[in-house]
Amino acid sequence: MMKEKTPAVIPGDHGRLASSPLLLACALSALCVAVGVIVRPRIIGGFGGFGNDAQTIQTIMSSPFDAAELGLGSYAVIAQFYTAIGLADSPGAAGILGALVGALLLSIVIIRVEVTHASRLALVLALITPLLIGVYMADYSKEVLIAAGLLVIALLPANRTGEVLLVGVLVLLGAEFRTYWFIVAALYVIIRLLLSRRCSGTVARVMWMLIILSLLTGLAVWIGAGVPADSFRTDANDTVSRQSNTGSLITRFIDAPEPVGGMVNATLTSLFFIVPVPMLLKLSPYYLVIGILFALFWVSAVRAAAVAGKNNPLLMRFAALPLAFLIVQGLFEPDWGSALRHATPLIPLIIGAVALSEQERTQYPDSPPPQHSTPTARPSHRRTIMTSQTTAQPGGNRTTNVLADYLGHLRRYWWMLVVGCLIGGLGGWGVSALMTDQYTATAQVYVGTASTGSSGDAYQGALLSQKQVGSYAEIANGRALGQLVVDDLDLDKSADEVSGMITASAYKDTVILNLRAVSDDADLARDVANSAAEQLQTMVKDLNEQTSPTGRTSSAPQLALLTEAETPSSPSSPNTSVNILVGAVLGLAVGALAAIIRGLTDRRITDSDSIRGIVEAPLVGTVGYTDVLSETRHMLNFSAAPVVAAEQFRELRTNLRFLDVDNAPSVIAVTSGMSGEGKSTVALNLALALADDGESVCLVDADLRNPSLVSYVGGDLQSAVGLSTALAGDTAVADVIQLTQVDGLSVIASGPIPPNPAELLGSRRFKEALAYLAEHFDHVILDASPVLPVTDGALVASSADGVLLAVRHNSSTTDQLAATGNSLAAVNSRVLGTVFTMTPEGKGKSSYSYSYGYGTASATGSSSGGPVSESVETPHQEPHDIDAEN
Repeated sequence: MMKEKTPAVIPGDHGRLASSPLLLACALSALCVAVGVIVRPRIIGGFGGFGNDAQTIQTIMSSPFDAAELGLGSYAVIAQFYTAIGLADSPGAAGILGALVGALLLSIVIIRVEVTHASRLALVLALITPLLIGVYMADYSKEVLIAAGLLVIALLPANRTGEVLLVGVLVLLGAEFRTYWFIVAALYVIIRLLLSRRCSGTVARVMWMLIILSLLTGLAVWIGAGVPADSFRTDANDTVSRQSNTGSLITRFIDAPEPVGGMVNATLTSLFFIVPVPMLLKLSPYYLVIGILFALFWVSAVRAAAVAGKNNPLLMRFAALPLAFLIVQGLFEPDWGSALRHATPLIPLIIGAVALSEQERTQYPDSPPPQHSTPTARPSHRRTIMTSQTTAQPGGNRTTNVLADYLGHLRRYWWMLVVGCLIGGLGGWGVSALMTDQYTATAQVYVGTASTGSSGDAYQGALLSQKQVGSYAEIANGRALGQLVVDDLDLDKSADEVSGMITASAYKDTVILNLRAVSDDADLARDVANSAAEQLQTMVKDLNEQTSPTGRTSSAPQLALLTEAETPSSPSSPNTSVNILVGAVLGLAVGALAAIIRGLTDRRITDSDSIRGIVEAPLVGTVGYTDVLSETRHMLNFSAAPVVAAEQFRELRTNLRFLDVDNAPSVIAVTSGMSGEGKSTVALNLALALADDGESVCLVDADLRNPSLVSYVGGDLQSAVGLSTALAGDTAVADVIQLTQVDGLSVIASGPIPPNPAELLGSRRFKEALAYLAEHFDHVILDASPVLPVTDGALVASSADGVLLAVRHNSSTTDQLAATGNSLAAVNSRVLGTVFTMTPEGKGKSSYSYSYGYGTASATGSSSGGPVSESVETPHQEPHDIDAEN
């Protein structure tokens, strides 16, 4: 009579509070912002390259010319982006935005792969990354768009659809930002396919794959574009080499005929990012740190790719994309110093790859993970729940479930997001109201040289002017110019104060110098900007006269006023709309964090998806709250006019019949994890629904510690004899069967409470009694004890053909459900399905209380609810108890 058992519980870490990845992500996000706001401004002056991009972008945005017409490529694109979102005059807000985007990307990866449960290497890399994000992205930065695209990629599902969308994101970056992302997209597809075709396995194999792909990519550039593979780098360096600081340029390693020369040099550049010998040979502390970081990140990426396999698509994604970028960086990267900045948005993906690869190594310690599934022996029916000590299953499904859980928490506590957004927006408005209005005026100066008329002299003069613009900007930012402006305008301010009001910047490769003055007085800002432009011309003229022999200054660069500053009509700061937006975003983030923490700490089950995520059995029924069950002592009249509750039990009856048509269970135990979850009500009304359909049913009260069915059914039923007396051998099973007033329904009471319920229910007589009942009735329904307080429920379940598990809305917890599934799996019981009880389905309000006779749990409360269907998520509330004593 015993039917084949099926798995009861999905493996997964559902009994653990998985908040540590979230807390780590929050801490690192705060560190990103702190580094960007506090540390970065203090090191820009120490390392000249840190602020160049930000200055160029800011200069483009302050120019009266259209950014797209300047021909500055990605600089124009990012300048248009900051202008479009209203941050053209808000470098502080732009820095916070960049840090937040990088922090969010890092947080998503940490949460998705659970870095805190991975290797120490992944954790170390995660702790280093906020420093790089804060330094390189907390300002006007091109990397913010790259990080935003990678953020989308990190959220995509690990399936074919996700891969198609990923390539689409890369193509979009190539079309709208930098064309080399087209090459990254193509290389990603190739590397992804190679990793899935056993091209990983060892570090050496991955390195050979990179070398071959790099050489082939260089050859493709030569064939497709007709230029050497490293031509972009050499062209860029030809321009930069005319400037003074050329020590960081990536120069050619070998001279060879094309296309071999370009192919080999591009490949060597990629390899030297992994093994940074040229940087270490510079014997500079700065390049020593950069080289160590490069080796740490890229060697980790290669090692992670070495264990990537077809069974873990998320690992292949996180490993393949950085390697594709590494090959492209070997083609285009002109400077050792900027290489780490350009790679910073990719580092969170490397961290994800390292974490997943360590999980793979733990799962398959002696060999690479299998690439293809092979039929093996039939798996055991016994299943377990993963605990916090159990090795996490690698792959995309587990990590996708983690994200799905977090999204579920956000959906459940959506009001926290709304409140956080409103409070943050109001806070941003309040900050703006308290800030003093600041006005910005800009004057532009043209730097040029006198020409003798020949084209050669004109060219040399233009080069000299470009070279001198940066020097003039440094002079304009100095204290000396501030003192001249004070004297000119007769200001009641110190030279340092006025110098702090003036900011000079220049377009890259242009001869236009912008002088911006900021003050709380619009007229003063205009006067300071114009005076600074005038005094700078005088200073430069005097310097030229002092440094030129015999007073010959005709060949020296001269300054001329290009655009005079005008009185600003509106303040440039505070930008109230931007502050409100930033405040709302920060408030939204805080609200989301609060919602997720609330969801992680609240383990109560409030929707059917939570049940499906733990128990590998279908949800076969939903029993909503209704006053009818209380008014009828939990017993429905199926012959009366249809009610919602009766239809729900009819649906449960129908679903049970379709679970296994060829091997339908006849002996069904109904149990739950804890008391008060509605198991007795489900058992009773399921038996009534089966009897209402013309079948013979025997309802057995197998809860020998706290029986309740006799009181529920009522009538002439006696509890003096029953299951306990039959199992003790005092009477035959046939003699304890009692008829009821319902046609087709018979009941066996529990009988006197015995001193040894577990021994009786685990005895051979109990199994023989069930076999007898199965021969004489179409169905035998067992009302078993809860599983967790005592072992009785598991013993009854092991003797039945299958088990129905009652789960109470907003009362049962995921930990209890997981533990219940483990207990049932331990006795090799077959979970037919779950019944979600007491979902808010009827309007009304009532109080409830329950207690169970095992000294394990008690609760009181009150609530109201309304009808919902199973597919609609139910609100958070306490419904009426349909099983007040069981």
